[in-house]
Amino acid sequence: MEKTLEIIGYEERYKQDLEDISLPWLLEYDLLEPVDLEMLAEPERFLAGGGRVLLARRGEEIVGMVMLELQEEGQCEALKFGVKEECRRQGVGRALMEAAIQAARELGQKVLVVTSNHKLKDALRLYEAFGFRYVEYSDKWFQLSDIRMELEL
Repeated sequence: MEKTLEIIGYEERYKQDLEDISLPWLLEYDLLEPVDLEMLAEPERFLAGGGRVLLARRGEEIVGMVMLELQEEGQCEALKFGVKEECRRQGVGRALMEAAIQAARELGQKVLVVTSNHKLKDALRLYEAFGFRYVEYSDKWFQLSDIRMELEL
């Protein structure tokens, strides 16, 4: 029997899962930066700022994640969006993005931003499928990100 996928909020006991999900793809695509390690080490800062850390859990295993950071008035960003490699193409990313969009709306946000890299083709296709639009990108937080997309909520 296949285990049900559920989206849950972050708990301290899942801290190691954040690295287990993010580090493999960041390293695979040569995109790891010091700021990534800071975010993964301190997920509580997103919560303290009013944002969310959402996890995809199948059974007892955490298989995906996304961090939602509140930024300027009415805008938030989805960060560290990732799914374990063996769980990709199973609807986990779609479920996480749906939950992130819903959480952003519940938080009263007007725009959801994602920044990415042109190498991450699957992620870009998913963002496009949700209606994210490519916009000009100059105020980079991540040196290796070269794409910015926004979704009007």
